[in-house]
Amino acid sequence: MDVIDSDIKFPSMDNYDMSKPGDMALYLAACDFLPFRSVIDINRIAIDAINEHYHEIVKKTMETDDFEAQCRAMTSGTLLNCRVDIQVQYSLLLVLVSLLEEAVNMFCRIHKDMDGLTTDLKDIKGSGLERAAKYIKDEIHIDGFASGNWEYITAIRDARNMVVHNGGRVVKEKDFQKFDKFKIGYREEDKQIYLENGDIVKFYDAIWGFLETAFKLEPSA
Repeated sequence: MDVIDSDIKFPSMDNYDMSKPGDMALYLAACDFLPFRSVIDINRIAIDAINEHYHEIVKKTMETDDFEAQCRAMTSGTLLNCRVDIQVQYSLLLVLVSLLEEAVNMFCRIHKDMDGLTTDLKDIKGSGLERAAKYIKDEIHIDGFASGNWEYITAIRDARNMVVHNGGRVVKEKDFQKFDKFKIGYREEDKQIYLENGDIVKFYDAIWGFLETAFKLEPSA
């Protein structure tokens, strides 16, 4: 994929055929997804820098015997790693899945307009990714959209739902099984989903890889 010459990734239109619905949808999705990769990296850099700052304070206060400042820095560093970091990863997960859902819905809308379809996505029963997948199969007549790593993609979406509705805690047995299958971690003591920066990167790569493949599919009729 061609990108413009910038430290922040952004797509170039050179490798997209804007006369094709799938290419147009993929380019517009890339306009959100490529910069978001930098958001993930910048958050990691920021957390690491703050963490290093607290480590430096601890080292300096050990030399000066400033026990109060040392305790404060150690407490702050512990809370940063145990509470703040996971909330940052939750926030990134929420945005990532929102971009995914909007990209898939946009794929449907562009096909509707460019293919001259009469049925709107909102006319299809259901919601979310499953409704869009049904629209793509039944109305756009694209086979195989909900294939490949679709189950993993929906598991990532389900993890987002846990964050939105349950504070990140897993409550249903089917969700435990799904998250275990795809190695989406949760703490044993309270069943709260535990994410690190590497997990968000893995989710991002899976979602973007899915879109790059799925949006290239053509209608069968």
